[in-house]
Amino acid sequence: MSSSEILKTVRKKVTIETAKHQFTNALFWGDKAVSLSGGDARDVFAVVNVLYLRGEYQRAIYFIQAYNQQNTYYGAYLIAKCQSARGDWMEAKETLESIPDPSPLTPPPSTEGIISEYDLLSSLYLLKGNVYQALDNLQIAAQYFRLALKADPYCIEAYENLVHNHYHCGKYEEEVLMEATTNSDLSESESEMIRFLYGGLSKKYHNQGKRPVPTSLTSLTNNVTVLASQAERLYYNCKFRSAHEICLKILKLDPFHFPTLLVHSGCLYELRKKNDLFVLGHKLVELYPRSYLSWYTVGVYYSLIKKWESARQCLSKSTSLNKLFAAGWLAYGHAFAAEGENDQALATYFTASRLLKGCHLPLLYIGLQYSSTNNPLLAEKFYKEALDMAPSDPFVLAEMGALYTQTGRWDLALSYLKQALVRVEDGGHEWTATTWTPLYINLGQVYRITKQYNEAEKCFKHAQFLSTDSPAVYAGLAFVYGMQGKSLQAVEYCHKALDKQRQDPFTLQLLEMCLACLAQEGKSENEEEDDDEDGDILIRLPQFNVTAPITPF
Repeated sequence: MSSSEILKTVRKKVTIETAKHQFTNALFWGDKAVSLSGGDARDVFAVVNVLYLRGEYQRAIYFIQAYNQQNTYYGAYLIAKCQSARGDWMEAKETLESIPDPSPLTPPPSTEGIISEYDLLSSLYLLKGNVYQALDNLQIAAQYFRLALKADPYCIEAYENLVHNHYHCGKYEEEVLMEATTNSDLSESESEMIRFLYGGLSKKYHNQGKRPVPTSLTSLTNNVTVLASQAERLYYNCKFRSAHEICLKILKLDPFHFPTLLVHSGCLYELRKKNDLFVLGHKLVELYPRSYLSWYTVGVYYSLIKKWESARQCLSKSTSLNKLFAAGWLAYGHAFAAEGENDQALATYFTASRLLKGCHLPLLYIGLQYSSTNNPLLAEKFYKEALDMAPSDPFVLAEMGALYTQTGRWDLALSYLKQALVRVEDGGHEWTATTWTPLYINLGQVYRITKQYNEAEKCFKHAQFLSTDSPAVYAGLAFVYGMQGKSLQAVEYCHKALDKQRQDPFTLQLLEMCLACLAQEGKSENEEEDDDEDGDILIRLPQFNVTAPITPF
């Protein structure tokens, strides 16, 4: 057998052993192939790739330098890749800056075993984005992720970084996706497929309607990624049971699909399934102790059982493992706010807003904190910023309406609350008591204050349908009936409210007034209409309500 035939046989053996993950065998024969070929670049890089897979990053760098491949495009890229894997971000940055951009001339063909500079361009931009992201230079990182996607629209990792790390708001994400799919190298069917799959990853509160599967892609209907996108969209629409059912379907196919697990943990929290959440958190910590998702799930469990100190410890660890994890930062802030630690909650939300430039939820919760501490001017400022980023989010509109109700700006309150109601209905949100009862109560309250009693009664009746246990609903109806002169009905609903919340001072006072009216039927029942604003019942949206994954999760 000639030397060339021996080399060919050894190279084949290296390829097979690498595919089998028999890295010791592959490394042994790869070294022999390098000697037999006199240091051929393809054999050098075959050994380097094995060393990288074994986690021997420094040895891989030395091997590249030993055979003078550090100045080649592929060699420099692999050195930067090894440096970033070791966490040497500044060294990786310097190496990447030394790599020149490819010439705009006709791209050269790839050599067997060596990726050409043109085929490597998207990966190079992606690596640069990861390095700058690790160095907290998020603006430049976003630029490189966008370049990576433009160079190769199939580079899902670049798009996931832009979306999951919230570099841009929803509208800008659509622009980036449109720019990528107008690539001249893509066919129309390829562009349609990428727009459909990537569009499912974008912000769910930006476009809350259903996303039909294109006819050419019906075979992807039960794909895990497509199902996970549906589950997340249902979650944002507050359809927690439907989202939970889809998550269970996905987890039967892939029990550790992280995007699904993120939504699944949120559903378990909203459905108050604390045992299931405990089991899930325990399993994830056991199998993935260094994963941000594992500690986030445990933190959500502790939040559910209201052990806030333990929740904060776990959520702090989660955000330290992934500092751009939006859901972790929000839950961490909620864990402070739940115990009235407003300064710490504000600091957490401000950190989240600084890191997650394209996410409006930190701004919403900053506004909530300022509103709860009676600082309406600052609350309004941050609500408006959140609304600029997510004009379709009914939670922001509802909070704006609640704030204007609190400050007595009835026309603005009515406008925003009605807009929120329209968004909820158009977006296909599920009518859950804990989520949307406050919206109807606040809207009914504004109608009552503006003397639109029939509309106010309708709103409180809707709220009663959603929540039969809310004393504020019955008190609101009693007030409306009292203002309409229906004292007997007002007394009836006062008693219902007191049955839910005994010794409530406002309801007791209202009951006393209604009984007095019944005793003096001949007198006017509306002598003090100017006192209409006394005893307003302002119900805030739940502080821990919007814990949705910011794709997520």
